Amino acid sequence: MSVEILDASTIFNFINDADFFTKSVEKRFSAIDSNHDGLLSYTELACELQKLRVIETHFGIDGVVPSSDELRQIYRGLFAQFDHDGNGSVDLKEYKSEMREVMLGIASGLGFLPVQMVLEEGSFLKLAVEREMASKVYA
Repeated sequence: MSVEILDASTIFNFINDADFFTKSVEKRFSAIDSNHDGLLSYTELACELQKLRVIETHFGIDGVVPSSDELRQIYRGLFAQFDHDGNGSVDLKEYKSEMREVMLGIASGLGFLPVQMVLEEGSFLKLAVEREMASKVYA
């Protein structure tokens, strides 16, 4: 983890760099796709969400342990957001589309005033910051 400074433009530039964004999404998708079938199952995506501490960081319940039924409902709802065609699995196109929406939502929430954030290594936000820093070095 590291503390980084970013704003909405950091994220917009990351998304708008189509090659970099696509490669980043493909790499993460491959890492999540544990059986390498080119699709994310509910189990694979739920495992990733658990690693990201989605419940603790996005639902304001850090320290409160939801019941297994509540967790299942939350993860099923999140999975449905990714599974656009409702076929029970998430392909790369669906994953990329939803991650783009997630990143745009984060950018919208941040606005254009720089903020300091603690970022996980390899996270999309960390990649966005690294991309921005590299572009400034080579500019």
